Amino acid sequence: MPKLNEYDDYDQCMNDLPGGRVATFCMVRVVIKPDSGSTTWQLIEDFSSDRKRHFNHALLDRGICIEHCKQLIRGLSNETRQTLKVEKFDFDFPYIFDVSVFKDTPKDRERYQDLVDICINYRLNQTYQLTAYTEIEVCDKSTDAIEIDSLDLLFLAVLAILIMLMLFSSMYDASINAKHSLAHYENDLSSKKQAFFTSFSVLRNWLRLLSRSQSPIHKLLRPLQAARFITMYHVIMGHAVLIATSGPNQNPFMSEKLYHNISAMILTGGTQVVQIFITMSGFLVAYHVLLHIRLTQKKIGLLFLLKAIVLRYIRLTPMYAFMVLLHATWLIKLQDGPMWKRSVETERTFCRRNWWTNLLYVNNFVNPDQPCVQQTWYLGCDYQLYCAGILVLILISWMRKRTVPILILVTIGAFALTAVHIYVNELEGVFVISPEAQRFVLWFDKNYLISYIPFQVNTGNYLIGMIAAFIMLHLQKNNIDPTEKKWFRIFWPFAFPLAIGSLLLHYIFYVNDFETPSLWMSIFYPTMKYFWGVCFVWFGLGIVYGKGAVFKRIFNSQIFEPLGRLTYAAFLSHTFVMRLLFLCIRGTKHSNTLGMVD
Repeated sequence: MPKLNEYDDYDQCMNDLPGGRVATFCMVRVVIKPDSGSTTWQLIEDFSSDRKRHFNHALLDRGICIEHCKQLIRGLSNETRQTLKVEKFDFDFPYIFDVSVFKDTPKDRERYQDLVDICINYRLNQTYQLTAYTEIEVCDKSTDAIEIDSLDLLFLAVLAILIMLMLFSSMYDASINAKHSLAHYENDLSSKKQAFFTSFSVLRNWLRLLSRSQSPIHKLLRPLQAARFITMYHVIMGHAVLIATSGPNQNPFMSEKLYHNISAMILTGGTQVVQIFITMSGFLVAYHVLLHIRLTQKKIGLLFLLKAIVLRYIRLTPMYAFMVLLHATWLIKLQDGPMWKRSVETERTFCRRNWWTNLLYVNNFVNPDQPCVQQTWYLGCDYQLYCAGILVLILISWMRKRTVPILILVTIGAFALTAVHIYVNELEGVFVISPEAQRFVLWFDKNYLISYIPFQVNTGNYLIGMIAAFIMLHLQKNNIDPTEKKWFRIFWPFAFPLAIGSLLLHYIFYVNDFETPSLWMSIFYPTMKYFWGVCFVWFGLGIVYGKGAVFKRIFNSQIFEPLGRLTYAAFLSHTFVMRLLFLCIRGTKHSNTLGMVD
């Protein structure tokens, strides 16, 4: 079969023309025209029909140097050129990004579309006796210049202000350090004025990052910092795999072959790992709110909800807005290459177009197919779950004697909400993540847009985390150690293996095309998804109460305190770093498992 990805030499193309001439390199989508008489086409059609495990080999990605293309076409007769032009025909799959995000594509198509069409079809016909419909996606030119507008200047101004704040805050902190001791930076300041002016002090914040709180609550919940870091590591690794799959591969068959191995379901089903964050979030919100209610002995109401929403917004949004602004401005100016514009100009345009959906935390259901800082769908979902969780806690604070029935009803409601959503939208029993969906960074994938990122399919594990907070407070109040129970000791070691093992069940959905909508799949989906939350809570209770001495020592290690605190910053910035490292490549790359883990 034709290679999925094939690029001319980008740097040679852009630098090998005499002065005064414009070098152009275009990224082109190629859709092979069906030919029932071709054995190669029959192979492409048969192999690509397994859409859950294989790429669509009828869709090719080409990088074309226009000058090389011109040289090739000069030797062809007019008759040959006309026979190599292919008009668009009907096909039923997404094949190209929305080119409205690329400002010069309409003009580039007018100039170069015929050239590219003839050039690609000549090569296809010579090698495989096939023809194809071609469409230019985006072009680079040697005359492209870095353009700076008011938004770019705004980012520089914000960055300069932050640097000045750190500088002056650090200088002020040093000036009030009368004894010139390190302890000054380690201790809280008694004056509110001094605390305010030292809030950007570099040394003070560095020591605060490395510090270890000795309060009873923080000691009890220390293992959560380790859980945060380990979970974030796996999230970043998953996104590295996604970027590697969406890029130009020399060996796409490696990815396809993995899908035929049941053990690979641990990778494809690994998207479940984000449910650990959702469960932890529900636990921490409920735990701290319930402690507040217990200490104040007062009911909470809508005023408490409003205050909680505002404070959370203030805590999360400044760093988030900074990263959105960075993606909307200077990211595109930092690298180049055949993949760069396609992968980063989309980000620039979407961030300028949809920034408000991010800052209002609705980006998981408003324009989710045009994402800005794509991984932050989680922040929108978590913010919505946070508001819903506070409302449940308000209800419980007013009806304390009915706490258990309320939790049971809300949990049943969350399960039913997910099940109905899966059934009505005719979705699979698990989140199926196919190679072809990854090729387009999941933007066109119904499973991702409807069964993975919406609020309604993530409610269950948030509630499981909240219920875990009630259980933890009950155990503390009554001085109960669950690890003393025989049944707990017997079943605890199975929590982690069962969670991992449950991912292997995903395999049945990759090898079968079940009819949808399906009642059994609508029940299976929330059961398997929320099973992860139950296993995490079960495992976590054992760690907190000392079950498994080795695990407890590891999860209480001091190194995880600063690493856990940095997970939010890592979550916001890691795809920025990945783009700089991976998307400036000049041609196809060889993929392997170790490379993606690194």
